[in-house]
Amino acid sequence: MKKLLLALLAVLLFAGIAFAVSIPQSEDPKNGSQVTTVPVFNNSGSSIAAGSVVVWDIDSSTGDNDNWITTTTTNDTHVVAGVVFPSACATADTCTIAVRGVVDVNIGGYGAPGGVYGGGTVEGSLCTSPTAGKARNCVNESNRFGFVTQAVSSGVVKAFINTL
Repeated sequence: MKKLLLALLAVLLFAGIAFAVSIPQSEDPKNGSQVTTVPVFNNSGSSIAAGSVVVWDIDSSTGDNDNWITTTTTNDTHVVAGVVFPSACATADTCTIAVRGVVDVNIGGYGAPGGVYGGGTVEGSLCTSPTAGKARNCVNESNRFGFVTQAVSSGVVKAFINTL
């Protein structure tokens, strides 16, 4: 009887485990990768457009695990949180960012080395740029958060991002 009770308790203990972010274990090779998103709070002081690159707002961190984001004007920063997805993020509001998958990314041409689309050459690496919310070709590859898979327009590319 004691063994049965212990076995039942063990089953109940393991049945109650939950994970915060659901990361797919496999991908659909024909229809593209799934986009993994994370809920965040816009602490930038202004609305952030969909496709904008955002960083963790470390300066405003209170040490209680807030997922606060903001924009940056720093080249090749290493604190990229993700890309605002699927829609814009209003000021002081909760929204989602893509942290892995293929999404549209806003790009800027400021100082983009050899970038036909302002840093959006296919297979080119993506890093932050001096223009808030925009990505560009990396100067320092170690700070890459993704790479371009398709040029969409002069200001937008499809890119595989991975900030996990």
